[in-house]
Amino acid sequence: MQTVIETSGVSYPFPQTEEHLIKHVDTENDDDDFYQDKLAPSFSLSTSSSLLEDSSKKLSDDSQVEVEPQFTQANNVAPVHKSPFRHQDYTNLLSSSSSRVLFATDEWFARADNLLLDSDPVFIPDLYCEQGKVMDGWETRRRRDAGHDWCLIAAAHMGEVFGIEVDTAFFTGNQAPRISIEVANCYDEKKEEEDWKFKWMPGAVLRLAQGGGIQGTGMSPYQVDRAAAACSRFQWTEIVPMTKLNPGYEESRMHYFTIPDDIRESTKGFTHVRVNYFPDGGVARLRLWGRPVLEAEVVKDDDDQLESAIPVSAKPYPDPELSCEDNGGCGLACSNKHYGVPSNLIRSSYGKDMGDGWETARHPERPPVLIKCPTTNLVQSPLLDWAVLKLGMGGCDDSGISRIIIDTKHFRGNFPESVQIEGCDASANGASFSDDAVCAATPGTGNEESSVEWFPLLNRSRMGPHREHVFDRNSCALVNKHRRVTHVRVSIFPDGGLSRVRIYGQPCKSIS
Repeated sequence: MQTVIETSGVSYPFPQTEEHLIKHVDTENDDDDFYQDKLAPSFSLSTSSSLLEDSSKKLSDDSQVEVEPQFTQANNVAPVHKSPFRHQDYTNLLSSSSSRVLFATDEWFARADNLLLDSDPVFIPDLYCEQGKVMDGWETRRRRDAGHDWCLIAAAHMGEVFGIEVDTAFFTGNQAPRISIEVANCYDEKKEEEDWKFKWMPGAVLRLAQGGGIQGTGMSPYQVDRAAAACSRFQWTEIVPMTKLNPGYEESRMHYFTIPDDIRESTKGFTHVRVNYFPDGGVARLRLWGRPVLEAEVVKDDDDQLESAIPVSAKPYPDPELSCEDNGGCGLACSNKHYGVPSNLIRSSYGKDMGDGWETARHPERPPVLIKCPTTNLVQSPLLDWAVLKLGMGGCDDSGISRIIIDTKHFRGNFPESVQIEGCDASANGASFSDDAVCAATPGTGNEESSVEWFPLLNRSRMGPHREHVFDRNSCALVNKHRRVTHVRVSIFPDGGLSRVRIYGQPCKSIS
């Protein structure tokens, strides 16, 4: 099926099927032959470039003069139904909700931050500003100095990219003629996240503090050289080689890149993306479709060597996770659920954000000045919040709790100062305490004298931001390692949030 567009009495067919997608980049009419060599043979690009080439070669029967094809202005709604990536199980790894532009050589006409916007690009024909036509994308000025324009983006998560989508909507005479995309893993386990993610790029902290780039500005050659030198500390891999872009008409705006398996595997876990314009121009949107990779969790052995780059909880373990809801675990009660509920703590998945955890309000009675205990180095305060969890599979048997993992993922500025975990056996000595009775025997309820016996499992231990804290049988913080446990009480000091609490041990009974 074809759609025919009439131009000066001549018909131009535009196929609307997948037949118009090409598997290579046509450089037949390029002045520089080396662009052909720059393209990896296995690289797959799907665009509407064949439409442009075929249409531009049509001649009028009357005049024998080449006719300028008339394309359709792009719509303010992107043709997402054509994307080979959007309807798969992929995430946009460069979403503006959590990714940030750290540097851009030039943002005269439009900021580089616009590349990451989740909304579709919009065009307002009569809207101008001091710099010129207002464009919804990243557009640099016409370059008059040596080099080319580029920007650096910090992805929200370590990622694995399967496909890339470049939209040049409305950039019909000012699109970047060529583009390339590189990625690198800039993670440094010895530094805090803001250091390895942002601070190594000169000017990035100031840019983030002011809310992004400023339209109508550009970097000096000195600033560009400093930024390039900072990038040179890392190994960059080209995932999209230098490739021609089509103008942003509706028929030609979308460019789809499928990443070869070998490149995808070799770049798995990238943290930063560098977008290169050759030499200048504009692009409306950039989306990297893929899957987040679990951020590196540093685990060191006695020789202080890096043992693993994945969370401990993702590794096989002989004992089941008794607290997990999949094994019958249950979040029963808590002292405060201002920002989350205890049932979030026992999900088998990893927290997607702070809302996917248990977080309490700040204690209004907290002291005006905090004082630490010189012995424990923990804050001296009786304030705490608590949550009671019921273990699945009947709880652990007499062999006791073998491991506890406390995950503060996403809680970077509001993790608890410390955590203490207690346990009880609701069936001890022939008793059969109900869940309500167990929950009632908690601090601040007036039932502290209940016959339910709570005993320590994890002594009060310091927490850190956005990480897993692992306590196993070898940890001196884990106590009463050989007692039967049916319920646990998680106390956080003085308040804050946790993503997951994982309790392991040999179960009293199996789950069907």
